[in-house]
Amino acid sequence: MKKTLITLCLLALSANLSANEVHDQDMQQVEPQMEQLVTVTEESEFFITIDEEASFESIEYTGFIEDMFSEIYITKYQAEERNLEQVQKFNIYGETDLEVVSQRIAARINQDNPTFFSIDLYRDYHGTSGQFTYVAKVVEYK
Repeated sequence: MKKTLITLCLLALSANLSANEVHDQDMQQVEPQMEQLVTVTEESEFFITIDEEASFESIEYTGFIEDMFSEIYITKYQAEERNLEQVQKFNIYGETDLEVVSQRIAARINQDNPTFFSIDLYRDYHGTSGQFTYVAKVVEYK
């Protein structure tokens, strides 16, 4: 009986050792391949909200952006009439202060320096907090 137990223990240990050797060999093959991976960032055209009862409504944007960038700020409809080509889009999410939304848009417009841009602004009222949450979709054109 003791010989059988000793034999079983030795078999278990040898199986464990061989499994560790295979694991180490696999890791040696995987590590160089992992170094070749790159991170890809992609912007998309949609936004996600966790609030199941969200009822975003479109509102007309009025703010210092119109004054600050009056020569390049246009509406989406003016861009369509002029057949302008979209260069890129970006979104500003989850802000409760419209002034902060405007500042973030202005910073990005100054950075990108587009020929023209338009803003679609949406808001959702949070009854529990008594505040609006704003989402801005900004499209840059050339």
